[in-house]
Amino acid sequence: FQQAGGMELNPVSVEITYGVERIVLALQNKNSAWEIDWMDNGLTYADMMLQEEIEHCRYYFDVADVEALRQIYDTYEREHGRALEGDALISAYDYVLKCSHLFNVLDTRGAIGVTERAKFFRSMRDMTRNVAQAYVAKREELGYPLLKMMEQWGVELPEFKASVPPAPESEADFVLEIGVEELPADDVDDALLQLRSLAPKLFEELRLEYKKLHCFATPRRLVMLVEKLAARQPDEEFIAKGPPASRAFDADGNPTKAAEGFARSRGIDVSALKVEEIDGGEYVTANVHNEGQPATVVLQEALPKFIADIKFGKSMRWNETGIAFSRPIRWIVALYGETLIPFQYAGVISGNTTRGLRPNGSPELAVKDPGAYLGIMAQENIFLNREERREIILDQISGLADSIGATIPNDPGLLDEVTNLVEAPLAFSGSFDERYLQLPREVLITVMRKHQRYFPVEDSNGNLMAHFIGVRNGDLEHLDKVTKGNEHVILARFSDADYFISQDVKKPLKDYLPRLDTLVFHERLGSMLAKNDRVAGLVSRLGKLLDVDKEDIKIAEKAGKISKADLATQMVVEMTSL
Repeated sequence: FQQAGGMELNPVSVEITYGVERIVLALQNKNSAWEIDWMDNGLTYADMMLQEEIEHCRYYFDVADVEALRQIYDTYEREHGRALEGDALISAYDYVLKCSHLFNVLDTRGAIGVTERAKFFRSMRDMTRNVAQAYVAKREELGYPLLKMMEQWGVELPEFKASVPPAPESEADFVLEIGVEELPADDVDDALLQLRSLAPKLFEELRLEYKKLHCFATPRRLVMLVEKLAARQPDEEFIAKGPPASRAFDADGNPTKAAEGFARSRGIDVSALKVEEIDGGEYVTANVHNEGQPATVVLQEALPKFIADIKFGKSMRWNETGIAFSRPIRWIVALYGETLIPFQYAGVISGNTTRGLRPNGSPELAVKDPGAYLGIMAQENIFLNREERREIILDQISGLADSIGATIPNDPGLLDEVTNLVEAPLAFSGSFDERYLQLPREVLITVMRKHQRYFPVEDSNGNLMAHFIGVRNGDLEHLDKVTKGNEHVILARFSDADYFISQDVKKPLKDYLPRLDTLVFHERLGSMLAKNDRVAGLVSRLGKLLDVDKEDIKIAEKAGKISKADLATQMVVEMTSL
């Protein structure tokens, strides 16, 4: 976590990941979480947890009194304030957790509209901020006793002593690889655009010529590859403009401190300054000669700033440096020919070692030079070029669809997203029980596309088939297990959707209208039911103004009366995007 209560955390706290059940499902080769072995004696997850889950669901969906829970929430919010005033910070925080739990119950009941959701979030955010600020003030008053333990923990960054890299004798290729934990799909595109913009500016500012510049981005690495980068900067000569002559010399013609400072900044003796007319005024000038520096030297100084200039909409900190990036930087490769460019950024020391694919254990791979780097990527089946990855994925999924007599609906957005989620794409085909094809098409596609990043497939008539195509990051090893695991996941999601719909259709839409009265549209405009009634009330008036047939008006009125009823169904509550 980067923040808590609106305050930046230092050090950054670690979240212990959830979803353990999904991991155990694969390890125990089970089809359902309820089948998981709790112990070796036959006791299952269902034996321990199912009844508890059933009763909680019954209460959340059917029993809980919405109005009573709202009153309890308000009471807890007031008690939170009372606890804070009484310097009982932990109790105040307990009430934040209780309010959060009540919000979840109300949300499950479908009793919270979009506007009211924002109100609840604001309330819980303010309560959390109050506790955080009070807690920090209390710890400061105590002298931050736990911070003293950090000295015992011995948290240290790797020791780095910068050495001057040898000057190259001739032009050579250059590679910079920034190795990261998996970037979000949008950040891959964002980083690539920035690389293509920042890299040319870097070499222009460094006055280093090159033949060709390539920039690549995958979820695990950002790469800049330069062909035939100059060995050193050209020497530079120019006339530097200094202060006005009236300030540079006194009445007797002696140089002032302004003149001496200017001469010193340009590395020349003050006697070498000249007075020239520039833009209608007299200024002191200096003929400056800068000897070009080796490429290895200027790169060593410039590369940390180059990486720092890559920005993201949402960034995170992960170690003692406090440096933020989209995801933690884990390794850096920087090679000019066979020469290592040594520098440190975000606690990571540059080297000549890259990493292979994560499914293979991220093996360390030594890189001799930029040419060898490209060879290693090819050997690892890592496709750096985004456009090439996209075409490979498109060819693979199209081929799999053809093999089962299917086509893939055109979805460039999903294709682009998947392209940015893998660097060694391998498509696979999975299937599911045909009975789920009875679910609405929109539900099936939403689950496959939005939740799982799968490509749905259609038959020649445009009907969805009981198959899907996914793309893994890796090779053929264990592909059968990968396919089976993905089939388990989609089965669970379709099963949930099937249950929600089966429950929803047990009663007509009009029977859901009373639930809308608990769903607040706007605190000053009443409930969603009130809005629904207002819409229905406008139908007749608008119909008459537009001279619509009376029978059509009756149909429209009937539709208007139930136009918002679906908002109270389990399907919409659980899959709001629909």
